Amino acid sequence: MGSLRGEYHLNPGDLFMVVDCGGGTVDLTVRELLEDDQLSEITERTGDCCGSCFVDKAYIEFLGNKMGESAIDTLKRDYYRYLQQMVLDFCKNVKIPFTGREEDFNPPEIDLEDYGTIRQYVDEEKKDSLEKDEWLIKFSFEDVKHMFDPVIGRIIRLVKDQLEQLERSEKEISLILLVGGFSESKYLQNRIREEFLSVVPNISVPIHPIIAVMKGAVRLGLSEEIVKNRVLRWTYGTDVMRKWTPTDPPSQRLPNGYIKVFEKLVERGKQVRLNECVMKRFKPHSLSQEKINMDMYITSSKDSKYFNDPEIRLLRRWEVKLDESERNATFLFTFKFCHVGISATAKNEKTGKTKAMSFRYDLE
Repeated sequence: MGSLRGEYHLNPGDLFMVVDCGGGTVDLTVRELLEDDQLSEITERTGDCCGSCFVDKAYIEFLGNKMGESAIDTLKRDYYRYLQQMVLDFCKNVKIPFTGREEDFNPPEIDLEDYGTIRQYVDEEKKDSLEKDEWLIKFSFEDVKHMFDPVIGRIIRLVKDQLEQLERSEKEISLILLVGGFSESKYLQNRIREEFLSVVPNISVPIHPIIAVMKGAVRLGLSEEIVKNRVLRWTYGTDVMRKWTPTDPPSQRLPNGYIKVFEKLVERGKQVRLNECVMKRFKPHSLSQEKINMDMYITSSKDSKYFNDPEIRLLRRWEVKLDESERNATFLFTFKFCHVGISATAKNEKTGKTKAMSFRYDLE
């Protein structure tokens, strides 16, 4: 943890945000450095599909406008190596050097003659224009900027969302750390600094940001082994049978007069400590019951009640079978938050017999 206090000048109590800008996704988390060289998660982790490949996708759409959509479809289907080489050249010569400042812009050109027989696949209505330009495809500054802006705009929105969460908790951040391959983009760096340098005193990019994901950033901000607290992104719960009441929806009433409801165990947004436990007691609803279903569900809502709520999703099924002696017993259900997952136990409080299961934070 020395580099946190050295290279990035953080002290215990300081908060920092890791913005992991990958090829497909961008993931964010805010952590606090603690006295014991552990980390506490302060905000709900967020992310979106707005990585660098979406700039590449916009570039391919640009090529489609120049060469014709059917030409691009043919390249994707039968000659993908040509299209792949065009994307690699774009990344090297256009995407990485682009700063977003017009005075730095050196208009690039694509010579279709450099890509084998690619010219023969150009749509007929596009050929005349390309022949006049000697098979050169030219970029303007605005063309390239248009490829970046929608993607970077979504990243900026994610950072703002994290800062808004901090405002509600009346806490301030000391550092934004950009890591991942896309953070090598000078334009992305410049936009982040323009947007946030007035409210965050330090915005840093490691010398090798893609390696930082595997080394420094993982250790400083994403590694589970040193995270002491985490903020839950989901409300966790199970299904419980109880008698239907007139305040319940009639459509949810079962033929036996019961209703299945979502029983909340722990709420989204709660900060939980490592190995913290949530406990709840359950009893079979009848002496003829042969099992208790403790299926685990998640939802992004804090107030889901009924299973007609489309946001409720099954996380894992779990069935606790009952013998005759257990059908009038009380079970203590314990939900424990571990390093990389959640463990659950159901204990018969009369006999002490325990059943257990676990699952990873797959949807976290």
